[in-house]
Amino acid sequence: MQLQVSFKNLRPRDEVKQRAEVLFKKLERFLDPAAEGRMLVNVEHSSAVIELVVSTRGEVHKVEVEDTDLRTAIDKVFHTMEVTLRRSKERTQDRRHTRQGREDGFVEEGGVDDEEFDEAI
Repeated sequence: MQLQVSFKNLRPRDEVKQRAEVLFKKLERFLDPAAEGRMLVNVEHSSAVIELVVSTRGEVHKVEVEDTDLRTAIDKVFHTMEVTLRRSKERTQDRRHTRQGREDGFVEEGGVDDEEFDEAI
C-alpha cells in the first residue's frame, strides 16, 4: 500500500505527509496490499481542497473535501474514504451471498416450485 502526496499552491510539509500516511494505513482493512493512493493538497482562496483517489482491485474511489482548516480537511477526506470503502466492501460481500441459488442454477423467488408446477400440468 502506497500513498503519493502532492501539493499545489502550498509548500510541501512533512507533518501533512505523515498525518496522511498514518490515516491511509488505517484504511488497510478495506484494501488489498497492492492498493495505491494519490492525495492532492490544494489551497484556493484561503480554503484547503483535498482530493484522495484510491485504486484497488480494478476499482477507483475518489473523494474531494473542502474546508478552511487543512488538518480538518485531511481528517474529513479520510473519514469519507473509509465510509466509501466500507460500503464497497459490503456490496461486494452481498453480491457473493445472493448469487448462491439452487443446484440447477435457477434462483427461487417465492414463485411456484417444481412439484407444484408438475401437478398443475
